[in-house]
Amino acid sequence: MSATPDLAPTDVQLTAKASGFLRRGQPWFYADDVERGDTTPGRLVRVRDENHRDLGLAITSRSKLALRACGPWTGDGVPDRATFFQARLARALDARAGVLGPTDGARLVHGEGDWLPGLVVDRYGPVLVLQASSEFVEQSLDAIVPFLAERLQVESVVARNDIAVRKHEGLAEEVRLLHGRRIEQVTFREHGVEHTVRPFDGHKTGFYLDQKPARALVQSLAKGRRVLDLFCYQGAFARNALRGGATAALAVDQSEAALAIARADAERDGLQLDTHCGSVFDFLRAQRERNAEFDLVVLDPPAFAKSRRELDGAERGYRDLNRQALRVLAKDGFLVTCTCSHHMDWRRFEEVVRQAAAGLPFHVVLRQRIGAGPDHPVPITHPESEYLKVLLLQRLDP
Repeated sequence: MSATPDLAPTDVQLTAKASGFLRRGQPWFYADDVERGDTTPGRLVRVRDENHRDLGLAITSRSKLALRACGPWTGDGVPDRATFFQARLARALDARAGVLGPTDGARLVHGEGDWLPGLVVDRYGPVLVLQASSEFVEQSLDAIVPFLAERLQVESVVARNDIAVRKHEGLAEEVRLLHGRRIEQVTFREHGVEHTVRPFDGHKTGFYLDQKPARALVQSLAKGRRVLDLFCYQGAFARNALRGGATAALAVDQSEAALAIARADAERDGLQLDTHCGSVFDFLRAQRERNAEFDLVVLDPPAFAKSRRELDGAERGYRDLNRQALRVLAKDGFLVTCTCSHHMDWRRFEEVVRQAAAGLPFHVVLRQRIGAGPDHPVPITHPESEYLKVLLLQRLDP
């Protein structure tokens, strides 16, 4: 029997079963998947299979996920942090070369989709906003930020690390300036519409860049239609609809601060936007009682299911909302309905929508399925990263 090869200090060996999963593209592994090696959190390691063959790089974590794959790397050792991040970041930026202009908004790094687990970087014109959800990424900001700032010639880099997932890595939730000057508010252009972003206190990293394809769809459908934008945040869908020729657009949200920005942005672009501050559930019930109708409804609620335990309650919420939204559609009207929970997969989401449409006195047909844009790459072997699902439905009467 041959002796077991010694592991280098930077090597981690997976079990035979886990090695097979990694070869098939699975990026996440637990402590039980590790056969040998030091998985002290916050390290970049070389992964080996049960026969000591190379499986690429990974980062170690103190969360339940002991290893997160970072893809292949030439050679046999582990690169230093600066070399690793410069190579991976350069590749991510090159893939998005068409959206790196001074007034563009785009996701420049999308975690596992760019072999950079634990890192998200969004661009809003001259401002970069990043989120670090792993200890290794947090420890490597001194290599990440200078490279991005110099490569992109941005004026500001902000850490929006006020995300709950950081607690699993023992990291503090915080928002801080990492580079340049503090910019409280910035604008960027998309589909001919200008959007205001507040990097330090807006939702997520300041905006919902993932909905770029859906906003283009709404703009293309809106001409001559009365539009209702539900859970609108800063009214991006409604303003795209007006840009596309909608006769009227009403944006509904519970945040008066967000609606104030929506109105200001619309006024700056010469658009007439109506707003309503209040509960979307209550608003839809009131519209139904007065027999109000809209030709195009956008339903983009927050993630109702942030864990699998919440799925049953989330389904009830999505089902109720979609049924109410369908009931205020005018004849031949369109509903753009969304979920941003990765726990709600396509099959489950479509089933909920089918249940919402059951028994209505008209047909509801599915016209299109879309997700996030190409700047949010989804590895086909990692469906957990496909969190955004958008359905285009149409009411057809007999």
